[in-house]
Amino acid sequence: MRSAWLRAGVMTMALMGVTCAGQTPQDPQSLRRQAARLLDRGDPVGAAALLSGPPAAGLLYLRGIAAADRGLVGQADSLLRLAALASNPESALAAARRADLALAVGRSEEATALADSVAKALEQRQRNSANDWLALGIAYRVLGVGVPAQFKDALTALDRAVAADSNLIDGYLRLGGLLLEKYNGPDARAAFQQALRHDPGNPRAELGLADVALFDGDREAFRLVDRVVAAAPRLAQAHAMIARLELDSEHSELAVAAANRAIALDSTLLEAWATKAAVFALAGDSVRLADIERSVGEWHRRPAAFYAAIAEAVARQRRYAEAAEFAARGVASDSTNAAALTALGTNQLRLGAIDSGRARLAAAFERDPYHVWNKNTLDLLDQTANYRSVASGRFLFVLPADEADLLLLYLGPLLERAYDSLAARYRYRPPTPIRLELYPRHADFSVRTVGLAGLGALGVSFGSVLVMDAPSARPPGDFNWGSTAWHELTHAFTLGMTDHRVPRWLSEGLSVVEERRANVGWGAQATIAFVSALKAGMLRPFSRINDGFVRPRHPADVSFAYYQSSLLCEFLETTFGFESILRWLAAYRDGKETLEGARMATGLTADQLDRQFDEWLRRRFQEPIRVVGTFHDSVAAPGELETLIESAKALQKAGQTDRAIAALEEANRIFPGMAEQASPAWQLAEIYRERGDRAKAVEYYARVTRLSENHLAANRLEATLRAQLNDSAGALAAWERAIYIHPYDLEIHARAAEAAEATGDHPRAIRERLAILALKPPDHAGALYRLAIAYRNAGNRDAARREVIRALEEAPSFELALELLLELKRGGS
Repeated sequence: MRSAWLRAGVMTMALMGVTCAGQTPQDPQSLRRQAARLLDRGDPVGAAALLSGPPAAGLLYLRGIAAADRGLVGQADSLLRLAALASNPESALAAARRADLALAVGRSEEATALADSVAKALEQRQRNSANDWLALGIAYRVLGVGVPAQFKDALTALDRAVAADSNLIDGYLRLGGLLLEKYNGPDARAAFQQALRHDPGNPRAELGLADVALFDGDREAFRLVDRVVAAAPRLAQAHAMIARLELDSEHSELAVAAANRAIALDSTLLEAWATKAAVFALAGDSVRLADIERSVGEWHRRPAAFYAAIAEAVARQRRYAEAAEFAARGVASDSTNAAALTALGTNQLRLGAIDSGRARLAAAFERDPYHVWNKNTLDLLDQTANYRSVASGRFLFVLPADEADLLLLYLGPLLERAYDSLAARYRYRPPTPIRLELYPRHADFSVRTVGLAGLGALGVSFGSVLVMDAPSARPPGDFNWGSTAWHELTHAFTLGMTDHRVPRWLSEGLSVVEERRANVGWGAQATIAFVSALKAGMLRPFSRINDGFVRPRHPADVSFAYYQSSLLCEFLETTFGFESILRWLAAYRDGKETLEGARMATGLTADQLDRQFDEWLRRRFQEPIRVVGTFHDSVAAPGELETLIESAKALQKAGQTDRAIAALEEANRIFPGMAEQASPAWQLAEIYRERGDRAKAVEYYARVTRLSENHLAANRLEATLRAQLNDSAGALAAWERAIYIHPYDLEIHARAAEAAEATGDHPRAIRERLAILALKPPDHAGALYRLAIAYRNAGNRDAARREVIRALEEAPSFELALELLLELKRGGS
């Protein structure tokens, strides 16, 4: 490896016109410029080769940086110390970089002393150069670890550095890095973009943008970092990011390979060591984990940040208990380290240890009051102190007080049913109580989950702690809160029974399958785009399905991953029996890798499983595959089916309704499982309703509601028409589906109550009358009276008497209530 780098360095020198031994030395200023550019662009190996001639005082600083960026700590410190003592424009910068280096390897006292010396010297000067301001920014950033207010001073100094020299690329890069460290993504992006304006294509700036994208949850990060690695193969931090992304994709071997490449380039790159350690920790390989800890301990005196980074990596694999353990080791090595305190507090919250988690985050925030993640989370915990906590059976519900009375009417019974169903099916019972938190603002749910607003998910399962949007967090028809709760509870089973080792594809796939099993219409279904992607061969093999979740090629890739994973689970169950899924889950629990788990579950190799699954998919969607367009570049090019649907719309608009019906019925025959809200079935239902053919309209509305869990309008119309056709049971089922889409509509509950009363379903009638009261209706006394009627019909005369008296307290002259009270008294005498 070393000889390969040497050859690369000689080639770099040759390409740049640099002389080798025995040739005329290059101009020192030109040499400095070329070496500085290589360092700015993340190539310390090339810079070191360029500077490998006889020692020169003017090159000490650059040689020191080249050594530091390769992890040669002793050599770098010696060179930088000499550079700091020399009388040159970079002396202060060399001293500041010594402080930065000392901090990076855990010599915090030394780092503070060096940084303080630099700051005092530069603060006394009347005028500072750009390099001096850069040095001051570095020094303040080091001092900010102990005195957080100095982070603001660091930002000011770095701003002045780039103002004094707009070509000072390292100034922009450090400014962006510091802003991102303090969770200011937009300003960090602007700083990196400024660097690129002055040095187009700068790999370190491009990597900074990738880091911002990763921070924002923008999956563009994957493409950006791949581009950086291709352009700058010696940039160690880029390989470290690749390692992290490979681990997040659950490709352990690739993660280790990328981490090794990063460490070979920079032996003190903490994030690369942490990713590698996380891989072995996740695999239960304590021997290799201990080897890494010893290696890091050889050059890092207080590796709290190392353990915090392991904790974060492990937590991204949903191993929250182990994450808390690693974070606790970080706190034990340095009880003042904000990163370790944050990791510990965050994972304690995920495990349901709310009080201790809050205490750890408060301690972290005291050390770093600019940490937006911690501030948001602490503010949210203060806010949720006013929530209601309600123990119900095997669950603890934490939700807004003004929504609790309504939502608990449904959540408790729904999840008790789910628990029993899943326990019987998976032969496992997660520890109880299971905590479910609901948030009325999506931003609050996002903060609870990742510390920042912007998470795209509806719910998250940490095991026996579930967190999700309340129905009020999103517009009506945006999601189904009942199926979401069932989905997240399923995760508690699959995570728990595998000790959190189940990969994302299998856990998500089973959660979607269980949604479909739970209720008619729930769970993801097929779309034209999915079938088009299948036709084009754009779906991933099962061994790479996880990439669809964390490294999507286009926005639709995520939804494809969920649905494809669920279909793979269906394929396994129908082909090999549900026992195959249980065997695969057990294999993960026992630490087996995916390919070995596949063999143990099905007896097939990965290639055989991929081939059989693909054949099964193509049989299932044989008819629509024939006529859909081809998916390409995130859109489906129209095919015969799409053209047929569009022609039907044009025919209907032109008044040729019979021809439109014929086209739509043909489209529905070809692809009866289409789940788009504007499917042919929906259009046919609307046409037949407008024609007054209620039976035909109901037939097609029912097809829509069987496939689209969020279609509020279809459920309302189906329920209304069924009631008109005297199908009270069907109407009640449709109203119930609507409630799990939009529970805040008084009319839905009133109609559901009427349908329940018509069918003699007294428990549901009572529930719906209670739901109406929870929504604080304008006619409160009337709602109490109707609740009393429901209790009377159910034979609960005491409850009926209680509610009618409450109605009369509000409206003493309410004649119907008076009559009901007399009836109840006569009946009780």
